[in-house]
Amino acid sequence: MRRAFLLSLIILLSQPLASATVTILEDSDEDSTGTLSGNYSISEGATWTISGDYEIEEGTAIVIEEGATMVVSGSMDAVSPPQLNLASTANVNAPVGFLGETGVVRIDFAETVLFGITVEINNVSTTGWTGSQFDWNGSLEVDNITINITSHPFQIIAISSVTLSAQGATPVLVDATGLSGEGTSLVIPDRTNAWGIDVQGTLIVTGSIFGAAIYCSGTCTLDGAQMSSTGPIEVTGSISVTDSTLAGGVTDEDIIVWDDAGISWSNSTGTGGLTDNWVNILTTRTVGVQNGYAVFYGYGMGYDSSDTSPLTDNNTLEVENQGDGIIEIGSNERLKMVRWQDGYGVEHLESASGKIVLATPWGIYEHNITNLPHVNHFDVELDLPLLSFDSLVASDDDGVINTRLGVMATITNSGDSPATFLIDCMSNGTDANIGTTVTYDITTDETLEVPLNWDSAVEGDLELVCSIFVPYHFSGLTVLTTGAENASTESVSWSEVEDNSTNLIIPISIGIVVAIAVYVLIARKKLGQKMLKEHLTEIATAPADEIVDDEVGTIE
Repeated sequence: MRRAFLLSLIILLSQPLASATVTILEDSDEDSTGTLSGNYSISEGATWTISGDYEIEEGTAIVIEEGATMVVSGSMDAVSPPQLNLASTANVNAPVGFLGETGVVRIDFAETVLFGITVEINNVSTTGWTGSQFDWNGSLEVDNITINITSHPFQIIAISSVTLSAQGATPVLVDATGLSGEGTSLVIPDRTNAWGIDVQGTLIVTGSIFGAAIYCSGTCTLDGAQMSSTGPIEVTGSISVTDSTLAGGVTDEDIIVWDDAGISWSNSTGTGGLTDNWVNILTTRTVGVQNGYAVFYGYGMGYDSSDTSPLTDNNTLEVENQGDGIIEIGSNERLKMVRWQDGYGVEHLESASGKIVLATPWGIYEHNITNLPHVNHFDVELDLPLLSFDSLVASDDDGVINTRLGVMATITNSGDSPATFLIDCMSNGTDANIGTTVTYDITTDETLEVPLNWDSAVEGDLELVCSIFVPYHFSGLTVLTTGAENASTESVSWSEVEDNSTNLIIPISIGIVVAIAVYVLIARKKLGQKMLKEHLTEIATAPADEIVDDEVGTIE
């Protein structure tokens, strides 16, 4: 059975396969040349070695199952002809080989250049050029020609071929694989991968691979590998890159490491320039808060060290997520990048911070996040007050309607934050008049006595029931001690006291008459004393001859 299977497999792989589906059950080594096409699955326990040189048809898919191994020591190249992708500044080296004294160098671009670029050859520059073919006339009596091209970063520029036409000689076509230089990389024409490898087990590459999409949920090892147009290799398991070259990242990075997947990079070269060697991106980035009124602020997040706008738990506006207390703090991949190695081999680590804010009438409650975690999700709990209404005591059991009665409220804050609160009171089923609408401040671990003045417009035995007003911003949160949300006084008997003011008229009248009489007597006495004093003063100051005794008579 084993020999029959291996014989069939050899026959199958020795010829082009249009739509083959092959399962690799045992160890095998493809050490020849040929074309692979269709679907391949390497089963657990088997090792499939590609030591020969093979072309891979577009759409070919290889699955390395858990416990299986694939070793590429030869070459696996996409059939699709490559093109040379250019960075915003590229130096393209074209081999000439001393073709002649004069001639034409024609550059064929893969797509029409719409925005002006600068092309410089032998110190002669053409600026603002657009089009699909660029011709340069000059000496071809050289070994190599360097073509320096500068373009806008937002514009994708690629060369499909260069034609060298020396005067009187047959033109020489140099395709993209024959070109090289700084800021260049070989890619599939449509900038997508032509075939794929799904690594659930182990992939070891010591040879070369061109044009493959590689998904590594298992273990990938690149040791002395030549990887072209394979970017980005997506890793959810682990990957090690040693003494290898990765060129032609289709996107802005050669490798994407998702979430907590592992990567090691040693003595290797990536596409370079604006293309990062690798980036670590979180698939999701969320923070759990206590309710939907909490807001997140992010600072210095992601690849661009960006600050966020205020984010709530439903910033995606999805109805099913309304009020779920989960805030999406990474709205795009750049905000979810937590570490990366740039095209120059420098490793970077996000150093971001954040803040959770709950703004309420009681106060603004904040939680500062010094170092934003590099995880998919984390939870934050705010330090909040926890109030209890301990007691409500009236100063008397009896009250006179429309007259204030003193009441003392006692409130304790056993929470972790202060509060500025209001007291609501009810009596006889309606709002009670307690003589105040002001707020009260209470700090942590404080017991506060609040004096109230209660009056009633109706008679009867009434209780005053008071509670602490809780704003809607605390929806779903516990800020009042269970069982101590409110308090009430003992029953107070309110009544109307009779007005006896008419019985005081007579006493008040008598008092007024007596007061007047006393005043008159005192006034007359003071007047007589004044007159006597004035008379005596006149006698004392008059001359002796002016003193006449009016009463003259005879003493017998």
